[in-house]
Amino acid sequence: MKSPARIERWALAVLLVVYLALVVGYSLANPPYESTDELRHVRYVRHIATYHNLPVQRAGEPRAQSHHPPLYYALGALASCWVDVEQDVYYQPAENPFWAHRYWEVGVDNKSQYVHRADEDFPFTGITLVVYVVRWMTGLIGAGVVWLSYRIARHVFPGQPALALASAALVAFNPQFLYLSGAVSNDVPAALCGAAVLLMCVRLVREGPTVRTDVALGILFGLSLLTKFHLVGLLAPIAVAYLVCTWPTRDWRAGLRAAGSILGLTALLSGWWFFRNWRLYGDPSGMSRLNELWAGRSAGGHWWVIGQKLPYLWSSLWGRFGYGQVPMPRSIYRGLLVFCLIALVGHVLARKRRFVSKFSLLPLATATLAFLAIVFYYMLVQPAGAMGRFLFPALPAFGVLLMGGLGRYLPDRLRWVSGAAVIGLMVALAVYALVGVLGPAFAAPRPLSQAEVKSLPNPIDVNLGGVARLLGYRVAPREVDPGDVMEITLYWQPLARTEQEHAVFVHVMSDTGVMIAQRDTYPGLGRYPTTAWDPGTVFADTYRVQISETAYAPDQGYVQVGLYLPNGPRLSTVEGRDAVQLARIEVEPRPGEVPNPLEINFGDRLALKGYALEPRVAQPGETVRLTLYWQASASMKANYHVFAHVLGEENQIWANSDSPLTADGARTSHWTRGMMVKEVRDLTLAETTPPDFYDVELGLHVPGDGRLKILAEDGRQLGNRTLLTKVRVVRYDE
Repeated sequence: MKSPARIERWALAVLLVVYLALVVGYSLANPPYESTDELRHVRYVRHIATYHNLPVQRAGEPRAQSHHPPLYYALGALASCWVDVEQDVYYQPAENPFWAHRYWEVGVDNKSQYVHRADEDFPFTGITLVVYVVRWMTGLIGAGVVWLSYRIARHVFPGQPALALASAALVAFNPQFLYLSGAVSNDVPAALCGAAVLLMCVRLVREGPTVRTDVALGILFGLSLLTKFHLVGLLAPIAVAYLVCTWPTRDWRAGLRAAGSILGLTALLSGWWFFRNWRLYGDPSGMSRLNELWAGRSAGGHWWVIGQKLPYLWSSLWGRFGYGQVPMPRSIYRGLLVFCLIALVGHVLARKRRFVSKFSLLPLATATLAFLAIVFYYMLVQPAGAMGRFLFPALPAFGVLLMGGLGRYLPDRLRWVSGAAVIGLMVALAVYALVGVLGPAFAAPRPLSQAEVKSLPNPIDVNLGGVARLLGYRVAPREVDPGDVMEITLYWQPLARTEQEHAVFVHVMSDTGVMIAQRDTYPGLGRYPTTAWDPGTVFADTYRVQISETAYAPDQGYVQVGLYLPNGPRLSTVEGRDAVQLARIEVEPRPGEVPNPLEINFGDRLALKGYALEPRVAQPGETVRLTLYWQASASMKANYHVFAHVLGEENQIWANSDSPLTADGARTSHWTRGMMVKEVRDLTLAETTPPDFYDVELGLHVPGDGRLKILAEDGRQLGNRTLLTKVRVVRYDE
């Protein structure tokens, strides 16, 4: 019979093997450069490998993550320097112009920021091989984080191996940690530094200070500052650990000796980096230059940002992939929040079952709070500050704190149950995030079988420019209300792999010639560009087309589709048509007392209840009449003006109306709450207006005092204008 210690070692080994297998899976499911800042991290690695010096922060593009200390990038350069690379160090891969479509939704629609071509496929070569070599190096570093997390918990929970393994599992199978462990990212090495320092702090509390501990912490802290600057926050748990040790004996000399050793070794190891920054930027940290280049701001006056960004911080701690545009379902984040709250409350409510010294937990709690404070500060000064990965140095501490609180709910003999349950749930979460969220978001559409091809709905056979055949389609629903979503499924058969990227357009057109709604995307919803096509393979593409809340109704029209080169021509059919007309559709009016009923909230002051527009097709120089229906949501002190524009590309205005909003001559400061007002505005198109489709833009403002914000039902600000419908401008004499 195996001893408990041997079983524990085997369990830890299995946990690490499963972790590494998942890291490989996450890395393969995630195309190159899709992780946050991965392209700029790779440039840093390539800069060191190619030029044998460090990059400098600079304005303009292309950029590297030049503000970061170099230790991780030097290791990456060492690991990958043997790879033969043709691309320039600062080369820019082709971007997907349609990426981040409705980025907050779980799904597969244009989650790729970059175009991924066949040259990225296995077997990897060139720059793609560099990416994967450094990714897998990062995965090995992550395995060190998991092992150190286990060692920390083993010190904190003596005699409770299940809780120690579960603490490690909370790190190992956190989907965001797995994702970045399989990416080029210095946040995982930062977590390694945090875990190593915290292990020494826990041992320090249990065993007391020694010269060996002082030296080890000095070396670790120095290496930490060469990994990521925000690891300066590790000073907090180090200080608390020494305070806990020296307070009972008041042996302040030990504390002073430790401070001298740690700071001296830190200066010896990393002082050159801060001296370099001071010489280059006039700032030892280099953060002032970073703030200047990355649209930073002062911390004062932005406290509201913390409350607004907390949900994103929480979700990105557990799993928001890509640049945040690949989230998991909200229910998962809520469930994790409930679990964490229950676990942490255990430290307060379950005092009778204390099985760990509170002093061992002090450095861990301090680290968690310190990095939370650092992230809060970064949120104040940087728009992109709400990133859960910035908390990774405290992730091992957080895992131990959670299991410490959860363990207090159970007696000693049953604590293994909570540990086993947490391990199982975390593995299940990690697998689901990989196969249910991350993998589908970037995977090419599956090929259809011969049986599926034979039973395609609405079969047609249209050849578009020799590039692809459209074999069938499905449109549902065909009767829609404003605000509805239509799903148009097209069945494509590629005929040739192209050297240029072609895009798909899906237009919902009115019989008047006005565009009702549209979607443009690369094929495969950005996951299967024409440069990666496998000729002859049939696949289905489903495009979700949002009918605007402000769409004109009633209306009738049709769906038309096609292929085109961005900034170039459409592909033609054999008959010479540049679009394929599919199904007929109807836009039904919403019930209401006014035309095109709406509920657009302008700052809780005024609501736009509806509108009418005649005509919807006009020539240059003609006048379009816009009728607006307003309701006062409150009594007002300000006198608001309405601006209405016919808006072209780059916000060029082709017709304009900007004047006070009045009712029988009374300005809005004299209106009463609930008052309904109908007003008419004439928009005269400029004589030089080119034929095209134009948005009708509408908003409210007080001259010299800015525009009134539009509010969502939950109070979020949606901008300071709304787009009502489109006007088509034609020239009948052409």
